[in-house]
Amino acid sequence: MDDIILKPMVAADIPLFEGWLSKQYIFRWLCPDGEEQKKGWLEEVNNRDGKYDFISHFMVFHGPKKIGYCLYADCFYLKNMVEEGHDFMGLYGDVPEKNHTYGIGYLIGEEKYLGNGIGTRIIGKLEDMIVELGGREISADPAEDNIFSVKALLRNGFSRKKDGDYRKRLIPN
Repeated sequence: MDDIILKPMVAADIPLFEGWLSKQYIFRWLCPDGEEQKKGWLEEVNNRDGKYDFISHFMVFHGPKKIGYCLYADCFYLKNMVEEGHDFMGLYGDVPEKNHTYGIGYLIGEEKYLGNGIGTRIIGKLEDMIVELGGREISADPAEDNIFSVKALLRNGFSRKKDGDYRKRLIPN
């Protein structure tokens, strides 16, 4: 039985997510440009049924306990977004159509779960969801010095396309 489960994020999860974003080891990677980036994350999750409805947000559970967060997004919609500190067109300008390439993101908010392979398992679960959607490729954009995230992606079969751009082909073009 798998003890890691992804469930859709609900409004009651946002304060916990905000607390995780404030943790230094998470803030460092998800908000390298500072508090404005944190506000951007909170705007995104608060508008997940509106402006950002092309992004699917999940809470990661270990048994009954919420231990992390993850997402996937259709990169076709991301490539035209303008956001401070992100070159979405540089990352996703090669995405030819909707439902082709999905970007993923994840964090482990509870420290005691770090270093236990949970990131690798989250990536696998996101991949399963994207395969069900018919996606052909998965993308992730970790900072190159986020060694744990890069290693988790490589363990899941991703290849480095360029700095901060890791891809995994699910089916041939």
